[in-house]
Amino acid sequence: MVIGILALFVGWALYRLLVKRDLMEHKGTLALGGMFIAAWGLLYWFLWA
Repeated sequence: MVIGILALFVGWALYRLLVKRDLMEHKGTLALGGMFIAAWGLLYWFLWA
């Protein structure tokens, strides 16, 4: 499930960057998504690695 959410986020970011060319107008969503991915990565690192 995490891989699916990550793929959706990266797909959204690439779509906004390459097709719509308005990614910088969505800085809040980009930051929130990045923080979510970072928090998940830290949890994975500390709990299972």
